[in-house]
Amino acid sequence: MVWVSAAAFGAAWWLGLYLLARDPRKLLLRRAAIGLLAFAAAVVADRMAGGSPWFDGVRIVLVCAPVLAFSGVFVRLLPAGVERVDRWWRVGLVPLCAVLAMPAAGGFLPAGYVLGAVTLLALLGTMLAMLGQQAEWSEDSRRSAAGLLTVGALLLGMSAALILLGFNVLPSTAMLSVTAADLVVLGLGIAVLDAYDEGEALRADMTHSLVISAATAAVFGGQAALTLALAGERPALVALFFGAIAGSITLQVLNGPLHAGADRVAFASDPRLFAARVELRSATEALLRKGADDQSGASTTRAGR
Repeated sequence: MVWVSAAAFGAAWWLGLYLLARDPRKLLLRRAAIGLLAFAAAVVADRMAGGSPWFDGVRIVLVCAPVLAFSGVFVRLLPAGVERVDRWWRVGLVPLCAVLAMPAAGGFLPAGYVLGAVTLLALLGTMLAMLGQQAEWSEDSRRSAAGLLTVGALLLGMSAALILLGFNVLPSTAMLSVTAADLVVLGLGIAVLDAYDEGEALRADMTHSLVISAATAAVFGGQAALTLALAGERPALVALFFGAIAGSITLQVLNGPLHAGADRVAFASDPRLFAARVELRSATEALLRKGADDQSGASTTRAGR
C-alpha cells in the first residue's frame, strides 16, 4: 500500500509546486498550491502514523486543510464582491478553523467534527456561489475549467466527509489516495483558468513538467523503494522514500528559480551576463506555453522569409 500512497503524494506534491511556480504572486494559485501541498503532507503523515489512535485528530485537521484552502480558491472566483467576501474568509473563517484545529489535533474529536462541518459547508457554499459566474463564461476553456472545479469540489467534499465520519469504505490510506484524485481535478481546473487568463497554452508545458518530474521521482525514489522492499517498512526508510520523491520533484519543478538564484551568485560581478541568461531562460520557458495561434503565426513568418 505504500506504493499507492507514494503515487498520491507525488501527484499532489507535483501539481501544488507546478501551480506555485506558474506565478507565486497570484493569490488564487497560492491557495490552490497550499491545499495540494497540505494534502501531500497528510498522506505522508498518515503513512508514518501507521493507524495509531492518537493520529485520528491530526488526520481530521490535515484533511480539512485542503478543503479550507479550496474554499478560499472559490472565493477568489466569485463574480462580485470578491474582496469583501475574501476579507471575511481571511479574518473570520480561517481564524475560526485554526481555533478548532488545536483541540482537534490534541485528540478532542468533537472539535474536529465541527471543523470538518465548517470547512465542508464553506467549500459547498463558495462552489455554489462560483457557479453563478459560470453562465458568463462563454469561452470553452473557462467552461471546461468550471466543470472540472465543480466535479472536483463535489468529489472532494464526499471523500472528506467519508474520512471525517470514519466510514470504513476503504482503508484510510486508500481513502486519502482517492481524495488525491479529487484534488488533482481541482488543481487542473485552476491551471486551465490561469492559462486562459494569461493567454497561454497549458498542455505542452504541463505534460513536459509531469514527464520530467515522474522520471526523476522514479530514478531517485526507486532507489529508496528498493531499500524499502528489501529491509521492510521501517519508519526511517519510509521517510527517506517520500523525501526522495519530494526532493526530486521539487528540484525539477522549481528548476527555474533555483537556476536564477545560482546565476545571481555566480554572475554577481557581471550583471549583463546575468540579465542575458535570465532573458534566454524566460524565452525557453515561454516556448512551452505558446498557443497554437502563436506557433502557426511564427511558422507563417518563417515561411514568408
